[in-house]
Amino acid sequence: MTEHRKVGGMDRLRREYGRVTLGAAFLIAAVVVLIVGYTSIRDEVYVAIQLPDVLWSGVGAVLLAVVGVALMRSGDERLMLRRLDELEDTNHDLAERVGYLTQLLELAILPGEGDVPTAAAESATAEADSMPAAAH
Repeated sequence: MTEHRKVGGMDRLRREYGRVTLGAAFLIAAVVVLIVGYTSIRDEVYVAIQLPDVLWSGVGAVLLAVVGVALMRSGDERLMLRRLDELEDTNHDLAERVGYLTQLLELAILPGEGDVPTAAAESATAEADSMPAAAH
C-alpha cells in the first residue's frame, strides 16, 4: 500500500514538475524565436522586407510565451484549488467540533428541566442555611 502511494506521489510530482518544465521550455523557445527573428532582419534596410519576419517572430514568440505561462500557472491554480478543498474540509470539521462543544457547554451551564429546584427544595435549603453551624 505504501509503495502504491509512493508511486502515485511520484507521478503527481512528475506531472507538476513536467508542466513547469514544459512551460519553461516554451518560454525559452519564445526567446529563441525572437532572437532568430531579430537576426534575420538586423542587416535589412527595407521595412517591406523586414515586416514578414517581424510578424512571424513577434506573433510566434507571443504565442509561445502565452502557452508557457499558462502551463506554469495551471499547476499553481490546481495547487490552490486543492488547498482550498483541504481548508473547506478543515473548516467543516472545526464547525462540527465547535457545535459539539457548544452543546456540552449548554448542558453543563444551563440546568435541564429535571435540574430546576422546586419550592419545597428551596424552603428546605433555606431552613438548613438558617440553622446554626453546630446543628448541620
